[in-house]
Amino acid sequence: MHARIAARLAALSADPGQPPPPYARRHLARHAALGHVLDDARVPPQALAWDTGGGIRALLHHSPACGPRHWLTAWSAIEPYLRDAPLPSRMASLHLAHIALTYPDTPRTRMPPEAAPPADSPLTAHFTNWRPAANIWATLPATPTRLLALDHPRHGPQIAVSTTTGTLEFLDAATAHPVGAPIAAHAGEIRALHLSPPDPDGRQYLVTAGTDGTVRLWDAHRHAALGCHTDSTWFDDALCGFDDRGDLTVWAVNGRSETVSWAAPGLSRTIATAPPVLRGALTTVIDTDGERVLVHTAHDLTVHHLDGTVRAVHPLPAPARTVTAGAEPGLFYAGHADGSITSWSTAEGRLPATAPGHGEPVKDLCRLVLDDETVVLAAARGRTVTLWEPATGTVAELRGHTDTVTALAALPDSPDRPGALLSGAADATLRLWTAADIGRHLTAGPAPAPRTAAATALWHSDGGPLVATAHDTTVRLTATRTGLATTALVAPEPVLALTWARRGSRHLLLWADANGTVRGWDPVANGTPPSLPPLECGAPTRHIAACTSPDGALALLLTASDDYRTRLWDLHTGSLLRTWNGHAMSVKALAAACTDDGRPWLATAGTEGVVRLWDPAADEDTAADRIHCDQGIIHALALNTAPAGDLSPFLVTAGDQADVRLWDLATRRPLGPPLTGHHAPVHALATFTAEHRTYVVSAARDGIIHLWDAATGTQLLTLATATPLTWLDATPHPGTATADLALAGHAGTALTSLDLAHPALAH
Repeated sequence: MHARIAARLAALSADPGQPPPPYARRHLARHAALGHVLDDARVPPQALAWDTGGGIRALLHHSPACGPRHWLTAWSAIEPYLRDAPLPSRMASLHLAHIALTYPDTPRTRMPPEAAPPADSPLTAHFTNWRPAANIWATLPATPTRLLALDHPRHGPQIAVSTTTGTLEFLDAATAHPVGAPIAAHAGEIRALHLSPPDPDGRQYLVTAGTDGTVRLWDAHRHAALGCHTDSTWFDDALCGFDDRGDLTVWAVNGRSETVSWAAPGLSRTIATAPPVLRGALTTVIDTDGERVLVHTAHDLTVHHLDGTVRAVHPLPAPARTVTAGAEPGLFYAGHADGSITSWSTAEGRLPATAPGHGEPVKDLCRLVLDDETVVLAAARGRTVTLWEPATGTVAELRGHTDTVTALAALPDSPDRPGALLSGAADATLRLWTAADIGRHLTAGPAPAPRTAAATALWHSDGGPLVATAHDTTVRLTATRTGLATTALVAPEPVLALTWARRGSRHLLLWADANGTVRGWDPVANGTPPSLPPLECGAPTRHIAACTSPDGALALLLTASDDYRTRLWDLHTGSLLRTWNGHAMSVKALAAACTDDGRPWLATAGTEGVVRLWDPAADEDTAADRIHCDQGIIHALALNTAPAGDLSPFLVTAGDQADVRLWDLATRRPLGPPLTGHHAPVHALATFTAEHRTYVVSAARDGIIHLWDAATGTQLLTLATATPLTWLDATPHPGTATADLALAGHAGTALTSLDLAHPALAH
């Protein structure tokens, strides 16, 4: 019956450009999943962009495969990021993800007709070589610190999430939709989130503890606050349960390494003390005699009775950051500051089974049971989730997060959903790893680390767009019209930055390496060494930018190195023109451009949050013009020296504050209000003028790209790429309303084109 309903709803949803009926928008995917027909035929791409039910990611994980799921998988990769984006943005993002997942490394000329962009999309993907992550379960406004799975008696399974900003949020475990509004639980980072066993009436309680010096007790089902304990120092960990008399009790460890007991309601009392450590951890374990005991880690690992009396003390091989109970009585595990994981017995102390560390501290630790018997420990170490099977010693890693993994939760088996692992990280994402994912990684063993592009550059040659990408010491050129990739050069040192520059009639690919040397290479001359000598910067050089005057008389290169110095070079002679010491901290972004009359504009910015505009004629003792941006660390700059209409030449800045700002180059004043809409730091910018209209493109760390009308500040298009982006380039096609948009990040590169005359962008 569900399959028949899905087929009828799909038939009503297949008309491009027409919204499906409201019932189909909300329930089509769920009917298809319940009918075991969740595929591209029953949930066509025309219906995906209108979906309001959400949860397609979870449905794909927990429903059997039937027909092809290319479009569904693409949608699952971008669904968490689109929020309330309009239809053209959703369709453009879906098209880009579909091409990246289904036709990687394939130029558009070799794609089948079904790869054409939907009519509602102003974007056409021409070439991609990345694979967006399809296991992103949810995105968050802040870094998660703890995750917890709980079962609500009326609303079903939920995930509780605590964050570095002190909020406590509940998400539906099936759809990842918020359950109610986030709760402002603490005034600082929440370090502990724990669920009690049920009381005789089936009620459960949550406890949270934070750096604001408070421990709070919550009704887990009503999400209501029940009480608070305050201290003069922070709390590292806390848990709640029932003592020997059956009374609800909270145990917590504060910054003085004191174990505090708090009976609700009632006053707290200190039941144990230890010499202070950087961070303590606490858990409870059912001992071999059936007694519940407390385990506290400080300089030593101490096992307490619930009243605080010491039962055993065991020395620690390295400071512990987290502990969790094992599957057998008296067994528990500890994650350490050196990244190792150790196994323990309450009576015997440390056991032989150990997972070695690699220097990154264990942020969180949880236990999973696969196939009703296999016990696996999952540890948050660096950007990876480490899997360890103590019985066999097998170690594997789950990779995908782009920042430090901070929180883990094991999702238990249920009749309609197998067990899984949920991980959260400082990249503000929650990722779902199925039991099949975990089993496959444990069987395959450690996988090689992904190769992240260090730098990317785009050049429009006579043969079409040419993308240069650096991996370690190798630079590869990809002709996006043919898909042909060749190794352009192998550098003596790791390549840190790339850019193209015009020098007379020749285009050079310039690269800077970890030794501080900038070199040039001419792809048209088949690698014939150019007359440009190596440019010695004297320190690792991570940012370079070039500009050439329209007549070619002036060709400049701007470099920024780890010695905080900015250097200006003459590309015709290879001579050093200026060395500026204007930055007291790291330079994160450069921009260089020439006006139509040949005047160069040079800008640098970085950790100080200040942009400096440099005069090529000024020596190092002359202070540059400064623009105080108030955007935190500046990660990206862009210059437009020939905007359309009444716009003055302007500079674009972006950084940690997630907004984009335009500055009048003549007055150094803001050009209109900030452009807002990003929810993560902005790491890449581009600006261009096409058909009497000027645009700004911005890309954030969460993989969201915004296209703006520079004159009005209107947001024209949103693209979700599901991967952090670090570089953008936008080049208009002369005499047309089309522009190429190239982008690169942790997952690879892509070349697309924008139809700027598309109805979605025309107004």
